[in-house]
Amino acid sequence: MAENVQTSTQAKGYKTWVGIPQFIFDTPEPVLIDHYVQSSIEELRKKGFTGDNVFIAAHSLGGVMSQIYTEGRTDIKGQILMGSVLLRDKHSINDKGETEFKEDIPPTLTIGAEKDGLMRITRVAASYYHQTKNIASS
Repeated sequence: MAENVQTSTQAKGYKTWVGIPQFIFDTPEPVLIDHYVQSSIEELRKKGFTGDNVFIAAHSLGGVMSQIYTEGRTDIKGQILMGSVLLRDKHSINDKGETEFKEDIPPTLTIGAEKDGLMRITRVAASYYHQTKNIASS
């Protein structure tokens, strides 16, 4: 998938860099995630990446860990959650019954999926509702 992203964006005149942190047992560890992400970015910089548009994409449990990692960070421009959704603690319901998201989470693209059996389609539907239909009017 990373190679496809790089190839398709280069064909359109963009330069895309993809780093894939390597976690022990392929399991993102909250205590070490900063180390692994920063190491991946350092490797990209050694290979010529000079930008500051850093996005994180993660699947399933990685989506949960990435939300913990990105909250409050200004160096991460956005996150892509695949087979994962924004956690319930990232939003609240105001007095009008509308959804309000925390201000310190980055822009998020959610790609819902449930084929692995861990992400229930009802969680994807609830996330869709809160992220698109029930947004608080300012």
